[in-house]
Amino acid sequence: MSSSDRYYLSYFADGLCPQLVAIDLPGHNPFPRLLPMGFCSPVLQYTMITAAALHMSNVLRPDTEKRPVTLKHVNNNWEPSRRAMLDALAAKQKALYLLRMAFQDLDTHGRNMVLTAAMLLVTADMIDSGKHGSKAHLDGIGWLLSYAQPATSVGEMLKDFVISDCYIFYIFALTFMDQIPQSSLALNTTIASSAIHYAARNSFICCPAEVLQILWSTAMILQKQTANHDDIEGAAAKGYELFMQAMAFNVETWSRDIQQVPLGRQVTDIPSRIHTGYTHQMACCLYIMYAIPSVRSFLPENTEQDLEHGLIFHLHHITDEDPNFKTSFWPTFIAGAQTSDHGQQAWIMDRMRRQSRLFPWGFLYTAMETLELIWRERAKAPNGLNWLEILRSPEVSFLIV
Repeated sequence: MSSSDRYYLSYFADGLCPQLVAIDLPGHNPFPRLLPMGFCSPVLQYTMITAAALHMSNVLRPDTEKRPVTLKHVNNNWEPSRRAMLDALAAKQKALYLLRMAFQDLDTHGRNMVLTAAMLLVTADMIDSGKHGSKAHLDGIGWLLSYAQPATSVGEMLKDFVISDCYIFYIFALTFMDQIPQSSLALNTTIASSAIHYAARNSFICCPAEVLQILWSTAMILQKQTANHDDIEGAAAKGYELFMQAMAFNVETWSRDIQQVPLGRQVTDIPSRIHTGYTHQMACCLYIMYAIPSVRSFLPENTEQDLEHGLIFHLHHITDEDPNFKTSFWPTFIAGAQTSDHGQQAWIMDRMRRQSRLFPWGFLYTAMETLELIWRERAKAPNGLNWLEILRSPEVSFLIV
């Protein structure tokens, strides 16, 4: 192993692993345990190196907003970041080759090891930009999850967290995809409410399982609606049912149900969970209204405005010091896509910049660029804009959790 590989593996443990849990508590973060496993699995080792080098590249990016920029400064300041990016690309090529080989011989490599490597490559894609590359890896994850026994109570902390992240990444990815992976059709027949509850409980994203289940169901309806334009009434009825389920969900009761939440992996502070739960609930409802626009005919006229105001209200209560500040990306983005108020847009953009300093993952930079695109398009469409149609464009679609 080269000295640079050892350096990135050390950085994986010390720099990246703390960001894979809400609160990094000694003895409660299992992700550093991947390092000794990597010595027995080259594919796992190179995915860790890829993720670590990409993360370091982002950390080393110069903050051009704070200083005047000249060509000389650009060349000098960007060199460390560029070097780490090149190391990441070299490691990723090896990881992709080894992962393809592993998928062809799952019995030798072990499904859990391959699933972990695929999850880390999705993580690496999100650290990079969250665009394009993650789709193939998510499809592979979907097939592995569909073949596995439904996850309900594995009980091994590292395995719990890896499988949960796979479910979470997969569900959030479906919300913006133009075409869902083929694996989702197989996974849809095996995925159970118990598996979603398991994933929500063990995920660093503080999102109620019921909301995740509704997002999954809405994304599946959206795909069927796109393929079958004749079933608009059926889609509207199903969408309305999902909308009412989301609105009826008791966030405050959920927020207090923390007995089985792993310490450190997810926030257990009740007020923080209440505000975060409400942001996911309201963002989910807004998503339904744009995924299945015919739902609007069943709703009061001011529903969308009330949800938008409520979402912003609860986001304001998740401050920079709150551990959920660094896990509230999806509802923050939905709020940004939703608002046409210039003051709110500026606040959302500033919030995401602050999040990116705490959590320097590339999908946040992509999210900010995408919001600017949505706002420009909205300015050209005085009669309204379906921001979800923009997000589902193959050129724009990206993964945000």
